[in-house]
Amino acid sequence: RAALLPEFPNFSPVTAVAVCGAFLLPGALGWILPLGALMVSDFLLALVLGYPALSSAQLVVWGTILGLVGFARLVARAGFSPMRYFGSVLGGGVFFYLITNTASWVANPAYPRGLGGLWMSLTTGLPGFPPTWMFFRNSLVSDFLFAGVILAVWALASRSRESVLQRAA
Repeated sequence: RAALLPEFPNFSPVTAVAVCGAFLLPGALGWILPLGALMVSDFLLALVLGYPALSSAQLVVWGTILGLVGFARLVARAGFSPMRYFGSVLGGGVFFYLITNTASWVANPAYPRGLGGLWMSLTTGLPGFPPTWMFFRNSLVSDFLFAGVILAVWALASRSRESVLQRAA
């Protein structure tokens, strides 16, 4: 994803799609569609960009998104509200960032062991790459942008559907 927008590393709809799917789609579809879209897009990007389609890092990302969908489904059980919806987007972005950066710290020997290395993985990252806080910032901006767009499209589609059903009755 970052290779397609190098000036905006981690600007991606992934977390927004996971939360929106969990909130707005019924039953198993709320699990299958967000996770399936992520997996298909990851495989296609790997094919186009020429990197391995499956790695331990990819499995961590997929597991984190699976946890995020589960979290958003639990929150959605209380009913839809903008606060719950966008709160889940924020919580999901923070959750994704903490889990994936911690996994990078654990797996990547370039990070020093100990709390200093963990802090480095959460803030500055490794030399030669943009600071990880930039990934986090861009991720949150894209999460809220895409979640807002998806919700607006959902609301318009729901309104149009109701209008069609009223005319048909």
